[in-house]
Amino acid sequence: MAVTIIDVARRANVSKSTVSLVINNSPAIKLETKYKVLRAIEELGYVPNINARGLTSRKTNILGVLTMVENLSQKSYNFDSDTEIFSYDVSIGIPKGLVNTDFGLLNERFCIPENSNDLPLLIKNNRIDGLFIIGGLFGDDFAKKIKDCGIPTVVVGRKNEFFDYITADLEQGVFLSTTHLLETGHKKLCYINCPVTFSTSVDRYNGFQKAIDSSEVKPEEKWSINAEHNNGAGGYQAIKDIWEAGKRPDAILAANDSIALGIMRYLYEQKVRIPEDISMISYENSILSGYSVPALSTVDINKELIGEEACRILLNRIARPKSKRVSMVIPTTLVHRDSVIVRS
Repeated sequence: MAVTIIDVARRANVSKSTVSLVINNSPAIKLETKYKVLRAIEELGYVPNINARGLTSRKTNILGVLTMVENLSQKSYNFDSDTEIFSYDVSIGIPKGLVNTDFGLLNERFCIPENSNDLPLLIKNNRIDGLFIIGGLFGDDFAKKIKDCGIPTVVVGRKNEFFDYITADLEQGVFLSTTHLLETGHKKLCYINCPVTFSTSVDRYNGFQKAIDSSEVKPEEKWSINAEHNNGAGGYQAIKDIWEAGKRPDAILAANDSIALGIMRYLYEQKVRIPEDISMISYENSILSGYSVPALSTVDINKELIGEEACRILLNRIARPKSKRVSMVIPTTLVHRDSVIVRS
């Protein structure tokens, strides 16, 4: 059963109206009382009903950008850090959709704690009129909690049954890259996917398998493995496991550029040349693609366009709360650089 304002009042030993005043940041409440109520809210995991509060409080004209991450530890800038390039590039596109509006943005990185009902501060503090959730690191339980808050929401980067969503065509993107490797004469393919905790890993693998099934020229061997972490260290360990098992691909597909750079580091240590010995193709397309040596061929998922369109979807949801749910999929394109060669 959902925690109510009455439950908070009982826990803090104050009136319901006092709780309401604290939630709405009233200056009339003593600091000691305010802390007591806020502590009760935190202990009970109480989330105010945003729709009900909107009837008595003004709109904020602020949209929240919530980036889902594996952990909230301080960035070390080591090889095991999450680059968060996807969320950054998407966030560049969002302001383009806010041109000629009065809306501003607030950002929060959030990791879902184990066995916790905790919610992002953007939501608990009623700071926003709408929410972008970027990334796939959340399940149905978290989505239901957000939905119960009544905040107009758009999920960015994955499909979702509870909210409007926009994502790249993940299956098509991996299909394109796998087909390209088959057409350039590669016969031993290895796909290093993102972690299984990412819901998108299934669509990505389906694209890999679909390309193989539909190709007239079948690979002699194929392998697929999920990186444990969505970073360079995850890619490094995944290819190390493949290599130490005696498997020798002539082409490797990576789930994203961070994982790809981890793979490339391990191969460099083994004195394996790219693309002469092994071709490499990545997915996502980022600044890392062009900075790597050699420059990475990759799949461009149009992240800035995704951000811009996500903004338009959210503004429409705010203006028309009962409109039909939006499910938008953006096509991908293959970007040719220097990490793939034609094999005879």
